[in-house]
Amino acid sequence: MKPKKEPTKKKLLEGFSIKPGLDKKYDDQPLFKDKVDRANHILKTVGLPDFKLTAE
Repeated sequence: MKPKKEPTKKKLLEGFSIKPGLDKKYDDQPLFKDKVDRANHILKTVGLPDFKLTAE
């Protein structure tokens, strides 16, 4: 079994910061679970739309 890779640190835009108290606070909470489940159901039943690219 391969060890999990640590997530890479992303640079934030100037003026933005992350509060250390919120780090890992919401990892175990299923936020928006109902919306994600509904969207996945729609994608499985209907699928993605066909996009026709045209050169103009």
